[in-house]
Amino acid sequence: MLLLFSYPVSASIQSIRVRGKLLCGQEPLIGAEVNLWLLRTPSRPDKEVATMESDDDGFFQMTYHQSDESLSSTQPAVRIYHRCNILGIFKISRRCLRESTHNIPTSYILNYGMVDHWYEMGSLNLESKQPFEQMYCPANSMRPIGD
Repeated sequence: MLLLFSYPVSASIQSIRVRGKLLCGQEPLIGAEVNLWLLRTPSRPDKEVATMESDDDGFFQMTYHQSDESLSSTQPAVRIYHRCNILGIFKISRRCLRESTHNIPTSYILNYGMVDHWYEMGSLNLESKQPFEQMYCPANSMRPIGD
């Protein structure tokens, strides 16, 4: 006698969805690099999972789906690289970028299927210094921007 058992196999798929609008003063911030990161513990390195540029209106939106491991042990975050006001109050070299990190609440790590649930960052005016902002210069490593 042969007995066959069937067990449904379904990977738990989780997703993160984020969108917003970037401004430089009163103007849309066009072409800013926007990255979605999973920030992890020191024993597990941070992981970039999505990247895009803001459009002609300064808008961006990104979605990330993962099924191989739980996202619950990570802190999702958006990192934005741009040159808004770089020569103004900051007096930073043109070859450098301003970089700011914006955490996404972990309550926005969702089980797949909740497609209309976005983390809305709203409109971000990046003209002034952001909390924990850094400067990225390709020849140098990150360093804080002075007040």
